[in-house]
Amino acid sequence: MDIGPDTRKVTNPARTAARKKVADAQEELATAERAPPQLLNGQGTPKQKNAALPGVHRRIDTALAAAEGAKTALQPIRAKVLATDLDPDAQLARPHLGRRGLQMVLRLLAFNAEAWLAEHFNAYLVDPNEYRAILRNLLHLGGHVAYTANAITITLDRPERPRVAHALQLLTEELNATTAVMPTDPRPLTYHLAPA
Repeated sequence: MDIGPDTRKVTNPARTAARKKVADAQEELATAERAPPQLLNGQGTPKQKNAALPGVHRRIDTALAAAEGAKTALQPIRAKVLATDLDPDAQLARPHLGRRGLQMVLRLLAFNAEAWLAEHFNAYLVDPNEYRAILRNLLHLGGHVAYTANAITITLDRPERPRVAHALQLLTEELNATTAVMPTDPRPLTYHLAPA
């Protein structure tokens, strides 16, 4: 991995704080705007209500000015900033380009191998809806690997469902029909299913 400055863009905490101020100001404005009808429908004489109205209107004007000010203050603040702007010591580990390329090739090979196995497995299982999920589950199947001077034998644990076990047995026979070896190892791979 190469360690270098973290130049990714991250959420600007100043904008987050400014957005909270806008939300608080709008909430206060909404509360202030609900005050006149509440005052008029509340307890008190008409004289008392008339005396209280100027204060209610001043509260609305103050809340409106605060909401506008909060919106104006929010506009110039960027939503994203560089991580190094927030923390000059922020670092990021990046994989070497060659290793990243190898990783992507290996992922592609694994995907292709799984797709090939799934198609051949379904030829025996004949379950177009669930065969991929069943095969992914079988990829976690336990087993035993025996290394000898002339061959490598892989014995897979037998699945509980007889139909799946039968399809897997036929798939192992298909795999054994063509000699396969691991890279740099000439010993053939042979697959078996554990007896019931």
